[in-house]
Amino acid sequence: SVSAFLLNRSSDLRDDRIRKLVEASRSKAKRDKRKALDHFHHRLTMDGDERTETAMQDLRSLRQAFRQLDKIAPDLNRVMIEDIQQRSEELFQQCVSSLEKTLQLWKTADSLASEMARKPNLEQREKLVGDVVQTVEHMSRTLASVQGITSRSDGDARLQHLRGELDQSLEVAKKVEQRVDSLLTGARVQNSQQINKP
Repeated sequence: SVSAFLLNRSSDLRDDRIRKLVEASRSKAKRDKRKALDHFHHRLTMDGDERTETAMQDLRSLRQAFRQLDKIAPDLNRVMIEDIQQRSEELFQQCVSSLEKTLQLWKTADSLASEMARKPNLEQREKLVGDVVQTVEHMSRTLASVQGITSRSDGDARLQHLRGELDQSLEVAKKVEQRVDSLLTGARVQNSQQINKP
């Protein structure tokens, strides 16, 4: 009947509108995240250390490549590829967080007057930058290894091994960042105690 057709038609139009709104919302969220990363990437120029900017550029490129893994290696174990993609995303987020802390440490060191006061912050920053650079290299090697797997038969064992390596990298990155977190928290507590002394 005509009324049933019109009812279905209006339902389809409503569904289509909702789908378009959801898609628009998702693409706006993606754009906002990309803008925030662009802004952060630009802020990394403040420290005058090319390694942090280069690491950020590499991280973004690697993240994109890992996201494309299922298209690059369509014959490999889907579940393992998804696991590797998830771990690479976690490593990306961890490295961005670490780079944020390198900036904090640099700003703190830059605000201190004496070399003796600056040294501990710069040393921690150096460790953190080195860790991020190492993680980027490891992610790059992992990506190349996955892309180099040609057959499903030996692929599963190699993917399992690579997944384990990414897990280890993540653990190391988290430990380094926790150490820096406690240093930053300790420095804030010490500074407030100094200020509050009668």
